[in-house]
Amino acid sequence: MISESAIELKTQRALGRLLRYCRNEGWAGYDPYDGLNSPLVSALTLNSKALRTVATQLIKRSPVNVRPLLGIPKGFNPKGLALAARALILLRRGQGDAVASVRSGVEDFGDDLETEVKDLLGKLGESRSGAYAEACWGYNFDWQSRAFFAPRGTPNVVCTVFAAHAFLDWYDVTADQRAFELAVGSCRFLLDRINRTSDADVFSFSYTPLDHSRVHNVNLLAAELLARLWAKDHREEYRDAALSATRYTTARQQSDGSWRYGEDRSQAWIDSFHTGFVLVSLKKISDYLGLPDLRPSVNAGYEYYSKRFFLADSTPGYYHDRLYPVDVHSAAQAIVTFVEMIDLMPTARQMADRVASWTIDNLQDPAGFFHFQRRRFYTIRIPYMRWAQAWMLYALSRYHTRDHSGNV
Repeated sequence: MISESAIELKTQRALGRLLRYCRNEGWAGYDPYDGLNSPLVSALTLNSKALRTVATQLIKRSPVNVRPLLGIPKGFNPKGLALAARALILLRRGQGDAVASVRSGVEDFGDDLETEVKDLLGKLGESRSGAYAEACWGYNFDWQSRAFFAPRGTPNVVCTVFAAHAFLDWYDVTADQRAFELAVGSCRFLLDRINRTSDADVFSFSYTPLDHSRVHNVNLLAAELLARLWAKDHREEYRDAALSATRYTTARQQSDGSWRYGEDRSQAWIDSFHTGFVLVSLKKISDYLGLPDLRPSVNAGYEYYSKRFFLADSTPGYYHDRLYPVDVHSAAQAIVTFVEMIDLMPTARQMADRVASWTIDNLQDPAGFFHFQRRRFYTIRIPYMRWAQAWMLYALSRYHTRDHSGNV
């Protein structure tokens, strides 16, 4: 078994290689789902849901990066920018031996993280949706899900919440009032623009203003942001909405501790990283709102997650009933999930160590970036910025800025 000092050094070096790669790329890159950014592909799909889905999946699953041939440019993804900013804020604000060790162990770490964070947040601010007065963000590509189509830039809960958290993180270390106002604006977007599906006295937030989907990680991401804002200014509408959305999802936890991705028939699968999202959000909501009664739900979900999605060597699986594809997103979220659970679960620290070590050994390229997926018969090594690099940068930064009790 790898020693604690060895894993510290290993993850420091991995973080340094990754940080250097992202800086060299200027934080721009391709995305697994950006196939419809091709003018040719967009024209050939003829506004057909089926053709858009097929085209996106073919480009996503290709082991060869065909984007340059299809005229798909690298771009800034709001969620990727937010994750990168959050990672650097963690490293900037972190205290104690762990962060000092990271700084000394990462070549060219840089002393001017403040300027770099401001640049990332500036790019994030420039990419906000102009369609609404409230601060909100969407993906930088047309997106066809199983349930609905969202044109490029359509604001959604996921991008908006991650952006708002980045601005709140910055507010927490600088007291920048503009950053706080942007986060408040994002909460107004959630409360006033996002659709709700009610069931008795609880409800679920939708993904975008265009749909009525009930996706559990999305619903809890909205609840988590509202809970975090309530902990700062105690507006009861934040707490009430966060509680309602949280109760909606906890009521739909299955008897084995799992959650389906969503409540529609086409959303019945159970996967690793979305389960991790749900667990982290539940834990944070419990902390922000002071809800110890969420602990049984977290315990059951953690038991399911830790036992169903990882092989004996810590290989992170994708689905609850099959291994492939082995995806970097599953690995990154696993590191985040286990680190967040250190103060609750006795196995969490060891699992974070093991998954981080496995991911570096098996998915990090010598150039510093992380590969996208290992499929059964081939590996996709395309360096996606949001899906892989930004997530791993955030995951490794979380890993190095939390002590053994789980505190930042």
